[in-house]
Amino acid sequence: MSIKAVIYDMDGVLIDSEPFWRIAEVETFLDVGLPFTEEMCKPTMGMRTADVIDYWFDKSPWSGKTKKEVELDMLQRVTQLIIENGKELEGVIFSLNYFKNKGLKIALASSSAMSLIEAVLNKLQIKNYFEIINSAEYLNFGKPHPEIYIKTSKELKVNPDECLVIEDSLNGVLSAKSAMMKVIAIPDKENRYDKSFVIADHMLKSLNEVESFIIE
Repeated sequence: MSIKAVIYDMDGVLIDSEPFWRIAEVETFLDVGLPFTEEMCKPTMGMRTADVIDYWFDKSPWSGKTKKEVELDMLQRVTQLIIENGKELEGVIFSLNYFKNKGLKIALASSSAMSLIEAVLNKLQIKNYFEIINSAEYLNFGKPHPEIYIKTSKELKVNPDECLVIEDSLNGVLSAKSAMMKVIAIPDKENRYDKSFVIADHMLKSLNEVESFIIE
C-alpha cells in the first residue's frame, strides 16, 4: 500500500534541540539534589517530560519540589535555550517541500508540550506545512507507546500502514513501529551506529536524503 502521509517527530528531527534537553535535564535534576549527567539522558530520549520526571523519581526520589514543579522548571529552561539558540536541522525545508510537492499529507507528532511545539514552529516559521499538530502531553501514554501516532493517523484520515514517520530516537521508532507505520530513522551522530535502530525501515543521515527514499 502506498504512502499517503508523512508524520514528523520534532526534537532532533526538525530542530537541533536534544543538546538543550540534556542541559535542561542535568540542571533541573541537579537542582533537586539528583546526581545527574548527560549520559543519564539516553534511556528517556524521546519520552514526554512528565514521563522522564516519573522515571527518575522512581529511581531516586527527591524532596523540596513536586514532580510537577520539576517538570515546569525543565520545560521552561529547554524552551528558553531553544528560543535563544535553536537552529533547524539540515534538510528540514527541503524535505517538507519534497513531500508537499508529492501531494502527501504532513503532520507533526511530538512528545514535547504543546507550548514548546508552538515555540519551535514559530521560530522555524514552518507551522503552515502541517495539517495536524499533536502533542503527547495530555494523552494517556507517551512514546514508546503508539497512542500519539494512532491518534495522528486517525485525524489525518489515513490508515497507519499508509503513514511514513520520521524519528530520531529509539523510543520514537518503537512508537511508530508499534502503530504499524513505516519509519525513517535519523539518529544523531552519537547514536547513528546503535544496532537497535535496525527495526526502522530506513536509516538516513539527514532530511536532505529523503529524495532517495522511493515511495512505492
